[in-house]
This record gives sequence, C-alpha cells and structure tokens, in this order.
Amino acid sequence: MDSPELDALAVVLYARLRSGAFRGLPPVTLDGGNVMDAERMARIVLADIEDIREWDRTHLMHPTGEQRLAAVATHAWQLLRLVDEDERDTDAK
Repeated sequence: MDSPELDALAVVLYARLRSGAFRGLPPVTLDGGNVMDAERMARIVLADIEDIREWDRTHLMHPTGEQRLAAVATHAWQLLRLVDEDERDTDAK
C-alpha cells in the first residue's frame, strides 16, 4: 500500500461519510474484539490518513511504515465493504 492508494481510499470514504452512508450500519468489530459505531470509525480512519499525510510531509527521512499504511487501509476497506453490503441488502428488498 502506498500513499496515493491510501489517498484514493480517503476520497471514497469521505464521499460516503458525507452522503450519510455509514448512518444506521451495524457497529464495526476491530482487531482485539472492540466494537465501534461505523460512522465514528470512518471519521477516525480519515483522521489517521490525514495524520499519515502530515507525518510524511514533515518527516521526509522517516516516512510512514508499510505496516501502518496497511493497517489503516484495511480499516478503510472494512468500512467500504460494510457500506457496499448494506447497499446490496437495500437493493435486494
């Protein structure tokens, strides 16, 4: 995962957040079994992506590690799949 891919995920995530796509979805289960509201999780993932951008701008010699990029991307994909599943369920009704 690289920063441009993460930026692309952020654009989609932000658009879904603005459209209200996360409202009313079931909670998201995180690593370690913690559960969180999907909309709140989307906001946290977007904040993480912005933090990564800022870190990489100000710490050129120590860019964000691949492991953190992958973890944030995994959470973004988890949320987007949740929205996609909800849209499929709504279409089927």
